[in-house]
Amino acid sequence: MSHDDRRPRRHPMRSVVICAAGFVALGAGAGIYAQASGDFNPKITIIEIMDSMVMPNAQIVWDAVSYDVTDKGEKITGPKTDEDWQKVRWAAVTLAEAANNLAVPGRTVNKPGVKPGEGELAPEAIQKLIAANRGAWVAHAKVLYESVSEAIRAVDAKDLDKVSEAGGNIDSACEGCHLQFWYPDQNKPDQNKKK
Repeated sequence: MSHDDRRPRRHPMRSVVICAAGFVALGAGAGIYAQASGDFNPKITIIEIMDSMVMPNAQIVWDAVSYDVTDKGEKITGPKTDEDWQKVRWAAVTLAEAANNLAVPGRTVNKPGVKPGEGELAPEAIQKLIAANRGAWVAHAKVLYESVSEAIRAVDAKDLDKVSEAGGNIDSACEGCHLQFWYPDQNKPDQNKKK
């Protein structure tokens, strides 16, 4: 028996499991470190994320399914090819990650001096609302993420009705957040209405 033959046998699967566990622990530790040390770079504003990631990709999901009513009844149409479905899925994945990006702490609403849209609060006022209601802000981002996850599952199943339903839930998630932070005055009764 040679010297090499006397070495204990290694179990490849045990090594894989140990390595995997190490990577998981390392990943978890890295996540905690990133949050604790402020390794995020939230220089892009919330409005920029909404304009460049949320709206264009939500629109792709919303436009993926259409209903046409004819004299023969209602006809539903959607993506035809695997490539068409993949484009909708990419949009949904980007939208899900946009929701995560919105929840990153330290992100400003908009650049200084930008005028609000009609009926909206000024960016500074929105910033104060988010700071005072951080838990609600993150909860809205999570609702958006879950709605988009529902859309991804529907796209994977190529289920047009479910994609349409998820699109409605995405719209509701966006509107719920906007009603609390962007134009909360719309929720208040008109004090000037006559009884």
